Amino acid sequence: MISNLPISLFATLLVLSGVRAAQYPLTESHSGTTFFDGWRFPAETYDNTTNGDTFWATAQNTSLLYTNEAGRVVLKVDNTSFVPYNEKRYAPKLFSKNSYGPGTVFVMDAVHLPYGCSVWGAFWTQGANWPAGGEIDIFEGINQRKENMMALHTSGGTCTIDQNSQMTGRIDASDCDQSANSGSGCTVYDRNENSYGEAFSQAGGGIFVTEWTNEAIRIWFISRSNIPNSLSATAENFDTSVLGTPTAEYSSSTCSLESLFELALNIALCGDFAGLPALLEQTCPPLEGDKTCYTTYVIDDASATYANAYFELNYINVYTTNQTAGGDLPSASGIGKSTMTVTAGVSRTVSGGGSAATNGTNAGSGASSSGMRNGVEWGVMGLLGLGLGLVL
Repeated sequence: MISNLPISLFATLLVLSGVRAAQYPLTESHSGTTFFDGWRFPAETYDNTTNGDTFWATAQNTSLLYTNEAGRVVLKVDNTSFVPYNEKRYAPKLFSKNSYGPGTVFVMDAVHLPYGCSVWGAFWTQGANWPAGGEIDIFEGINQRKENMMALHTSGGTCTIDQNSQMTGRIDASDCDQSANSGSGCTVYDRNENSYGEAFSQAGGGIFVTEWTNEAIRIWFISRSNIPNSLSATAENFDTSVLGTPTAEYSSSTCSLESLFELALNIALCGDFAGLPALLEQTCPPLEGDKTCYTTYVIDDASATYANAYFELNYINVYTTNQTAGGDLPSASGIGKSTMTVTAGVSRTVSGGGSAATNGTNAGSGASSSGMRNGVEWGVMGLLGLGLGLVL
């Protein structure tokens, strides 16, 4: 007799039961020999956006874009060609063929990230009419730095980091507008020195997870040994509650998060960030005389300079509750939040036949948070039981 249970209480119980039903279904998986089927090359032939010294590689550059014997995808800078003065060096840049809205989780599993003097690697998103459409920097590293830098870039309006946001990273700049902080966006640095550079690969790499909802954009980095067993290339669903406190968080309380993005992967050389002398010389030798980043590193023989300038990826997965995500940019209005499970009617794209990455033990960083949330879940189940008892 459902009439014996007040409708408001019954509705509350249903809402509470959905709070932890944050299961994002797998919709795209890119790995192995068909990884590139889900990506497109830029229309531009060279880096005309960040003043970098690169020609963008194409599908014909099979020595720079390939799957290795381990079944991993490699995207690398050309370090075998002699580049004469006034020429550029070939490097990779890819965009996802699909675009995405809120209610989406991006996962990149890598065993190696590009680093070295003049190197500027990134895994990021861009909105329409970039940079006006915004940008999320999930992974961004330059030169010989030891930490990953995350950032949100916006244009127009007011967007800042909420100082009350819970995160483990270090806030470096809080104004996200492209016109502030020399265009750096609102930046957060990972305190974990395994998040970039040589230490990243020595630790076996790890995963970068970005959860994008109408409430917040959250980014996690998890080293290989701490990746939960439930996370792999073949995981059918993703529950971010197992990840604990995010490394970076951008809250909708101080920003509008309803833009639409496509994913991007690239390695630039020198340019407006890695090539700035003040930043370059933080981790690389001082430039000599009138030499520049370009004349010091990019030209001539660079076999040693760019020996580590490559991505080596196990997979990139996309999980989404946004049923309109796809090749055409969906409307951002009315998109469901991550707190509700949506599994029906979501199209799925799987590229690649590579094996799943070997994962380590459960994440220690998320143990206490996960335990707390599990306690909440059991409490909710108890309330549901009580409610059902009243119904019966």
